[in-house]
Amino acid sequence: MASYNLQQRLVTKLFCYISIANNSFRKGNSFGQTLSFLFLFLSFTICSIDLNAQQDQKGILAAADEAFIKYEYANAAKLYEKLVERNNKNLYAISRLAYSFKSMNKFDDAEKYYQMAISLPGVVASDWLFYGDILKNNGKYAAAKEIYKEYQQRSDSVNVINKIIGCDSALSWMKHPDGYSIENMAYINTSKSDWGAVYNPTTNSMVFVSDSLRNTKKNFFQKTFNETIYGWTDNYFQKVYAVSSNKDDAFSNRIHEIDPNVNSFDYHTGPVVFSQNYDSIYFTVTHPGIDPVLKEKADKKKKGIVVNFTTNRLEMYLSTLNKSGQWNKPEPFPYNNPSSYSVGHAALSTDGKVLYFTSDMPGGIGGLDIWYCERLITGNWGLPKNCGININTKDDEAFPVIAPNANLYFASKGHVGMGGYDLFVAAGEKNKWTKPINMGYPLNSPADDFYYYAKDDSSGFFASNRKGGMGGDDIYQFVTTAPITIFHPNGVLVLETKVIDNASKQPIADAALEFQNTNSDVQWKQKSNYEGKNWHEVDANSPYAITVSKPGYYSSIVAVNTKDAYTDTLKVVIPLDNQGGAKPTPRVYKLTDQITSLHEGDKFRLNNIHYDFDKDNIRPDAALILDTLVDILKQYPSMIIELSSHTDSRGSDEYNYNLADRRARSAVAYLISRGIDRKRLIARGYGEMMLLNRCQNGVVCSEPEHQENRRTEVRILKL
Repeated sequence: MASYNLQQRLVTKLFCYISIANNSFRKGNSFGQTLSFLFLFLSFTICSIDLNAQQDQKGILAAADEAFIKYEYANAAKLYEKLVERNNKNLYAISRLAYSFKSMNKFDDAEKYYQMAISLPGVVASDWLFYGDILKNNGKYAAAKEIYKEYQQRSDSVNVINKIIGCDSALSWMKHPDGYSIENMAYINTSKSDWGAVYNPTTNSMVFVSDSLRNTKKNFFQKTFNETIYGWTDNYFQKVYAVSSNKDDAFSNRIHEIDPNVNSFDYHTGPVVFSQNYDSIYFTVTHPGIDPVLKEKADKKKKGIVVNFTTNRLEMYLSTLNKSGQWNKPEPFPYNNPSSYSVGHAALSTDGKVLYFTSDMPGGIGGLDIWYCERLITGNWGLPKNCGININTKDDEAFPVIAPNANLYFASKGHVGMGGYDLFVAAGEKNKWTKPINMGYPLNSPADDFYYYAKDDSSGFFASNRKGGMGGDDIYQFVTTAPITIFHPNGVLVLETKVIDNASKQPIADAALEFQNTNSDVQWKQKSNYEGKNWHEVDANSPYAITVSKPGYYSSIVAVNTKDAYTDTLKVVIPLDNQGGAKPTPRVYKLTDQITSLHEGDKFRLNNIHYDFDKDNIRPDAALILDTLVDILKQYPSMIIELSSHTDSRGSDEYNYNLADRRARSAVAYLISRGIDRKRLIARGYGEMMLLNRCQNGVVCSEPEHQENRRTEVRILKL
């Protein structure tokens, strides 16, 4: 900035001297000649200053880019920030500065610079995507939705539907928090990163990960760790600690290094998972590998000087407990391959026969996936296998933990969630899992929530970098009296509706939608977006009625039941008929039909309701069918129906009319006994007046033909 200001002052003086020189030349005096030399001198001076400033900026940019590609985002951010201070239109520097802050989880700073980036010409689509993510991380859900929509207009390389749904779901979850009480473990957390808490009952201690390097501050430990600063975060490397759960112990005796052998690695160490008997652990370390492509470029540039461009890939190690209570020298997991991919974040099944972990190895579904290995008869681990599409998405899944009840808890960026990483739970094993359930608010937040560890059915720990903590990642403890129950193997979280014109099949925007859970009477209203779509969180195993209206269209009502869903999102298309065309022709359904939408005048045909000869009482088999009708009436709470009974032509007309009328009234009485309001039901006995075939009086017909006419029908009078 100093060289820039000096240049400006010199330019101002130069124009003054040029003006004087011009006047002097006109007068022909020597002062003008003197100024001409001065002009040349100042021109060379300014050019030199400008060249030095440009070289200075090039030097800063080169250093920033080198730090950036080495994942040293903290170092890169400091340098890019200098460039942006000098030129707030430098899109390249602004974009990389925003990404650096994003990578360090400094969401407020990242939001500031992504907002600057998208205002400049030439911004790439990915910056819109990242800006939406950051707004979501900061809890600005309405703004995030608009940015995601803008990204959709600019690129289709990443599907952001789940991100958009997550914005709506987050607001709903925050309005209806789950039964969890959470507390920041302030006596353990620091302003740095503290996470990965697990419990060891044999020592009555909690084991966790931290980059606070506490031994240099408190002298708690005999070992001196590597005090190198990690360029990604500008903090120390993470190590594994233990803290006594006995609060009567002196604080200095409570927190200690887990073991020198575990923390012997120069780079990140942790988290850990204990075996069933707590006599062995698997833990994660960072491998300081060298990216061969970047190394080759650097070596050529530096003329043979080796520069380590690390890949920061993960490895897993196993250590066993010896007789003296110390951890033995760690042994590598057989499928480590840091030159090609990461393997870390181990989790063990309750019987110790399956090892789960996170990896980006080839053959996965997305970025980071959750994989597993089975223990062979020999005691070795079998080949890695992917946990499958129910767990893994096109985005990242990580931090698996197997709870005492054998459920899988993990963090995901790809399933519908509130922020960055959200916590999910699924039941099953290996590659057969139920659809994951988002653990809702307050366990999840707009920030990253991960590493859920259940001590038992009602308490445990998790990690979060949410606002209001001590700083960085913090460890939280939770208690619940109402743990999440996985009550449906294909639990549905989101209902997606799409309203279309029935003739053109084009989406209808701003259609009014009224939703009602007909079990709980929970109601809400929303509108379709420009794509005719709407998303909302719904309960699993629940019936919903959706009424849709739009000026110029006939209204429609749809019943859906989330028990019929087999994905995270239950999708329903709702066609509306334009009033400019013909009024929709009434349709006839069976109760077992898949109903897409209903209109006034539509009918349900109950062909299999049977009565004893000359009787009007409801038989048990008929009651089962009428119970289905009860469900439909509950799904459509404003529906008014006519329930009509029909006979065949045998017998007198008067007899058949009276019998049909009694049977219709019996059916209505049965529905009333099942909780249906009498005002919604009209009974009609038509006898043989509305035959469906040729079997009139005097016509010889087969029994199946007569049976076709013996029926009960339900006609919709009002929706």
